[in-house]
Amino acid sequence: MRLLALILKEFRQVRRDSSSILLAFVLPILMLALFGLCVNYDTSVTKLALVTEDEAPTAHRFLEQLQGSPYFRVNRVADESTAIEQLRRGTIHAALIIPSDFSRTVEARGETRLLLVTDGSTPNTAQFTSLYLQSICATWLQKQISTSTAAGTAAIEVVPLYRFNSAAISRRYILPGSIAVVISFVGTFLTAMVVAREWERGTMELLLASPMTRFEFILSKLIPYFLLGLGAMGVCTLAATLIFGVPLRAPVWLLFGITAIFLLSVLALGLLISTLLRNQYSASLVSLNVSVLPTIMLSGFIFELSSTPGWVQAISYLIPARYFAPSLSTLFLAGAEWAALLLNVLLLIISAIFWLGLVYLSTPKRLDP
Repeated sequence: MRLLALILKEFRQVRRDSSSILLAFVLPILMLALFGLCVNYDTSVTKLALVTEDEAPTAHRFLEQLQGSPYFRVNRVADESTAIEQLRRGTIHAALIIPSDFSRTVEARGETRLLLVTDGSTPNTAQFTSLYLQSICATWLQKQISTSTAAGTAAIEVVPLYRFNSAAISRRYILPGSIAVVISFVGTFLTAMVVAREWERGTMELLLASPMTRFEFILSKLIPYFLLGLGAMGVCTLAATLIFGVPLRAPVWLLFGITAIFLLSVLALGLLISTLLRNQYSASLVSLNVSVLPTIMLSGFIFELSSTPGWVQAISYLIPARYFAPSLSTLFLAGAEWAALLLNVLLLIISAIFWLGLVYLSTPKRLDP
């Protein structure tokens, strides 16, 4: 009865404080819209300046292949200096120079050499332009060799297949990771204020003077916001699947089961911050910094962790989102693949126990002398 009374007290606090409702149900939609509409890894059209010193039919056939690509907007210019000047001004992304011996080397040896100048200030676009141009050249050369040689051998064609994202749409990869960011922020921020609010309003002394146990106090703070966190996950799932078209290939119960384990970690982290700081303003700033930034930088959501220094990887093991973000990607794109999920789920359980244990040890049992 005592625990029920404490939980009802917390629910009444949530009902009176509309910011908790907005944080749990409105903010996730806004954040998902930001990630889903503004963050995009899909390849855009590359502006390419073309300088050709070869007017032979073979060179024209290659130009037709290049101009037919939907990924390049080709603009022919007079000479190399003009192309480099446009690249310096930023009006193009790359410049391609076709030498005067292009047709002769292709017809004689079945190979060629082109000069591609790219804008290194945008390395992703530069790398894509280089790789895609190499692919176009290889495909065109194979076609030239097969048509010019009567008894030529069959060309080998590599057909890429994207197993779990057949359309190669970056939004389907971004949205599951962004849900991890949203739930991490919402869960941590919801509980980062509750204990600090008790201290600032002077009600913590009344609670400590009551027969309430430390376990009952922690449960009363966790349960209401745990339910709000599940509601926020429901909003995120509906927005991702219905608005942004991200498929959910795993059972809903499994998605919410793993989310529940993750929520225990982030809610406990928020309670720990609130308990240690005892100030709502300080707790809100710290919760923002320990939830959003580590989730984006150290969960593998955007940056591959294997490419980071060893000490950074060691720190990332303390971040619950390191295990939650890849689990969400698996659930949304691959389904209930237990070989990929099991280790992350076990580490999420260990993380929840770790953070809940710290909260239990740091929760005061009496007033400071």
